[in-house]
Amino acid sequence: MTSKQKQAKVRKVMREFKAGTLKGSSGEPVKSRQQAIAIAMSEAGMEKKEKSDAYWDAYIDAMCGSMSKGGMKEEEEGEEEGNMDANAAEARCKGYLSSLRKRRKKA
Repeated sequence: MTSKQKQAKVRKVMREFKAGTLKGSSGEPVKSRQQAIAIAMSEAGMEKKEKSDAYWDAYIDAMCGSMSKGGMKEEEEGEEEGNMDANAAEARCKGYLSSLRKRRKKA
Protein backbone atom coordinates (compact mmCIF):
# COMPACT_ATOMS: atom_id res chain seq x y z
CA MET A 1 0.00 0.00 0.00
CA THR A 2 1.45 3.37 -1.01
CA SER A 3 1.54 6.32 1.36
CA LYS A 4 -1.26 8.02 -0.62
CA GLN A 5 -3.44 4.94 -0.19
CA LYS A 6 -2.63 4.83 3.53
CA GLN A 7 -3.56 8.49 3.91
CA ALA A 8 -6.82 7.93 2.05
CA LYS A 9 -7.66 5.00 4.33
CA VAL A 10 -6.94 7.06 7.46
CA ARG A 11 -9.11 9.91 6.14
CA LYS A 12 -11.95 7.48 5.41
CA VAL A 13 -11.83 5.94 8.88
CA MET A 14 -11.66 9.34 10.60
CA ARG A 15 -14.65 10.55 8.54
CA GLU A 16 -16.56 7.47 9.71
CA PHE A 17 -15.61 8.34 13.30
CA LYS A 18 -16.78 11.93 12.87
CA ALA A 19 -20.07 10.73 11.37
CA GLY A 20 -20.53 8.26 14.23
CA THR A 21 -20.58 5.20 11.98
CA LEU A 22 -17.15 3.78 12.92
CA LYS A 23 -17.56 0.57 14.87
CA GLY A 24 -15.02 -1.31 16.93
CA SER A 25 -14.43 -5.05 16.95
CA SER A 26 -17.33 -5.51 19.38
CA GLY A 27 -19.71 -3.87 16.91
CA GLU A 28 -20.37 -0.86 19.14
CA PRO A 29 -19.71 2.69 17.88
CA VAL A 30 -16.27 4.06 18.70
CA LYS A 31 -16.48 7.08 21.02
CA SER A 32 -12.78 7.72 21.70
CA ARG A 33 -10.65 9.67 19.23
CA GLN A 34 -7.58 7.71 20.34
CA GLN A 35 -9.34 4.43 19.56
CA ALA A 36 -10.40 5.79 16.15
CA ILE A 37 -6.79 6.74 15.40
CA ALA A 38 -5.64 3.26 16.43
CA ILE A 39 -8.22 1.66 14.13
CA ALA A 40 -7.25 3.98 11.26
CA MET A 41 -3.55 3.21 11.65
CA SER A 42 -4.23 -0.51 11.87
CA GLU A 43 -6.39 -0.55 8.74
CA ALA A 44 -3.79 1.52 6.87
CA GLY A 45 -0.98 -0.82 7.97
CA MET A 46 0.86 1.88 9.92
CA GLU A 47 2.75 1.40 13.17
CA LYS A 48 2.80 3.73 16.16
CA LYS A 49 6.48 2.96 16.82
CA GLU A 50 7.77 5.36 19.49
CA LYS A 51 5.63 8.35 18.63
CA SER A 52 3.37 9.91 21.27
CA ASP A 53 -0.41 10.17 21.13
CA ALA A 54 -0.07 13.94 20.73
CA TYR A 55 2.13 13.37 17.66
CA TRP A 56 -0.49 11.13 16.06
CA ASP A 57 -3.28 13.60 16.92
CA ALA A 58 -1.34 16.33 15.14
CA TYR A 59 -0.56 13.99 12.23
CA ILE A 60 -4.23 13.10 11.77
CA ASP A 61 -5.26 16.76 12.07
CA ALA A 62 -2.68 17.83 9.49
CA MET A 63 -3.58 15.03 7.11
CA CYS A 64 -7.35 15.39 7.42
CA GLY A 65 -7.41 19.17 7.34
CA SER A 66 -7.78 19.70 11.10
CA MET A 67 -11.00 17.79 11.57
CA SER A 68 -10.78 18.44 15.31
CA LYS A 69 -12.19 21.93 14.80
CA GLY A 70 -15.41 20.32 13.61
CA GLY A 71 -15.96 18.46 16.85
CA MET A 72 -13.57 15.52 16.49
CA LYS A 73 -11.98 15.96 19.90
CA GLU A 74 -13.81 14.97 23.00
CA GLU A 75 -13.35 17.53 25.73
CA GLU A 76 -14.04 16.31 29.22
CA GLU A 77 -14.68 18.61 32.14
CA GLY A 78 -12.13 18.79 34.92
CA GLU A 79 -9.10 18.11 32.73
CA GLU A 80 -8.14 21.70 32.02
CA GLU A 81 -4.62 21.45 33.46
CA GLY A 82 -3.94 18.26 31.50
CA ASN A 83 -5.34 19.88 28.38
CA MET A 84 -2.91 22.77 28.67
CA ASP A 85 0.03 20.34 28.62
CA ALA A 86 -1.57 18.33 25.84
CA ASN A 87 -2.25 21.49 23.83
CA ALA A 88 1.39 22.56 24.17
CA ALA A 89 2.56 19.12 23.07
CA GLU A 90 0.11 19.13 20.19
CA ALA A 91 1.34 22.55 19.09
CA ARG A 92 4.93 21.28 19.11
CA CYS A 93 3.91 18.29 17.00
CA LYS A 94 2.03 20.48 14.54
CA GLY A 95 5.13 22.67 14.24
CA TYR A 96 7.26 19.60 13.65
CA LEU A 97 4.91 18.32 10.96
CA SER A 98 4.77 21.70 9.21
CA SER A 99 8.59 21.84 9.18
CA LEU A 100 8.62 18.38 7.58
CA ARG A 101 6.20 19.56 4.89
CA LYS A 102 8.40 22.60 4.19
CA ARG A 103 11.50 20.40 3.88
CA ARG A 104 9.67 18.12 1.44
CA LYS A 105 8.69 21.08 -0.71
CA LYS A 106 12.30 22.29 -0.85
CA ALA A 107 13.59 18.85 -1.89
